[in-house]
Amino acid sequence: MDRGDQKDDDDDFMEKKKCPCKRASQECLTTLTKGFTDDQKGATSEMGLQALMDVRCMNLVNPVCDWLGEIYYPASREFVIPGRERIPLDEESVFCTLGVPRGEIKVPYEVNNKIEKVLFPRLFPGMASMPNTTVLATSLEGTTTHGEVFKMKLLMHLISSVFAPTTSLRPSNKCFPILAKLKYGKYMNWCEFIADFRHVAFSIKMYQKGYRLHLMLMYVDRLDLSIVDFTEIGGQLPPHKFAVSAWSYDVVKVVLATDRISDTKYGKLQERII
Repeated sequence: MDRGDQKDDDDDFMEKKKCPCKRASQECLTTLTKGFTDDQKGATSEMGLQALMDVRCMNLVNPVCDWLGEIYYPASREFVIPGRERIPLDEESVFCTLGVPRGEIKVPYEVNNKIEKVLFPRLFPGMASMPNTTVLATSLEGTTTHGEVFKMKLLMHLISSVFAPTTSLRPSNKCFPILAKLKYGKYMNWCEFIADFRHVAFSIKMYQKGYRLHLMLMYVDRLDLSIVDFTEIGGQLPPHKFAVSAWSYDVVKVVLATDRISDTKYGKLQERII
């Protein structure tokens, strides 16, 4: 089958009826960004994605992620914690957790074979079909420049691993219209896009590993930490703007150990007053 003739939605998790895979995660991203040059880091900042270049939490506490997935109420788009508060899945929660742009332009995540035909050879010269996500990461890692090609590959990788990961082995071909408007990327509403994508995933309980970092950090960053003992890890978190660039795995573990009610339930701590 020719690359341009592939089924439009063949990579959407909505079309898959199998267990979510664990390929997509922040681990690949954090490993990748360690090798970025100063110029590449500067280019990333220009895209409004600096917070994601400073991810401190390399691992996940999966039980709390599973618990949150179970208490999500699609009708109200909230995580309803028994006997406590409701946590909305909205633009604000995505912004405070991941620090991605929250602009006015809707993210054009859609199939456009004409745009794909133009951009594909620039990104993957010599290839006849969309590479898998591992090949994309390797290609990005081998990119020494910091111009448009670097930015497009990075954005495609972020969409595939963190923003809107699917069950496919490959990045979605719906990324290409976004890449074509690269200069407007920092003015797009990534918070709305991510919140909407997660809402669909949580509604049908098909959330990927890539969603779990947001889920976990969104939760712990709302807790009142006044009774948590941080002595063994050298003190609690300093003030911060975005959870993703502040929380380490060690701090997350300490907080969740205090918040845990049982092996499968959390919610002992109260929500902090903002």
